[in-house]
Amino acid sequence: MMLTIDAGNTRTKWALFDETANITWQGVCTNQEIGSAAFLPANTICTRANVANVAGAAHADLLQNRLHQLSISEVNWVKATPRACGVINSYAQPETLGIDRWAALVGAWYMAQGVCVVVNAGTAVTIDALGVERENNQDMGLFKGGIILPGLQLMHQALGTATAQLPDLSATAFEPIQHDIFAKSTAEAIHSGVLHAISGAITLMSHSLNGLYKTRPKVILSGGNANIIKENLIADVTRQTHIVDNLVLHGLHLLSTNA
Repeated sequence: MMLTIDAGNTRTKWALFDETANITWQGVCTNQEIGSAAFLPANTICTRANVANVAGAAHADLLQNRLHQLSISEVNWVKATPRACGVINSYAQPETLGIDRWAALVGAWYMAQGVCVVVNAGTAVTIDALGVERENNQDMGLFKGGIILPGLQLMHQALGTATAQLPDLSATAFEPIQHDIFAKSTAEAIHSGVLHAISGAITLMSHSLNGLYKTRPKVILSGGNANIIKENLIADVTRQTHIVDNLVLHGLHLLSTNA
């Protein structure tokens, strides 16, 4: 068995994969709760873990302590590499690519095997372009680059704290509906604005890849705000969009089993 852990800016998610690559246990906690995280079910023995940590060194220490308590001795703190699992990393310094983005790209390529936009919608939103390059008579995924922007709550918070008369709506739940760009109230204008900023960036990336490869790319969308973002994409992008739960965790499992 292989335990995979995705330690993000706010929350830590995990999944336990069996020998047939199926998830048999999964969970999530806030980063403040990591000391009691139920990474394994009761009476389960697992000695290996693949970890993607973007939450910093202090959180890594807490993770290491918790894994030690569970007798998980083989801990691999995964880093991005120039290539892995059929994906080429075109970053100028490949190792500086965020491991959550790299694992998501690997997972997306395994699922799509073609041109796609890879979106992880959490505290921050990453929108990455995955093209195709022919190498030794085999199609390879080519990470062409991407963008990072604040997530929905961060955009809300920025408007609420940096302006004198706009409310802080960062704690307001988004309704799973399509938001009208012609908003008729300040609160709705903020909701609509932050959603369309993200959906517009996804649309631009999709259209840019379409221009390069002359094919409509799939959009692989993951993260806590995936559903509301999908609802606000334009129709020709929505038709190509697939929501994938735990994309980073699937990528981490692939990185543990493939060269």
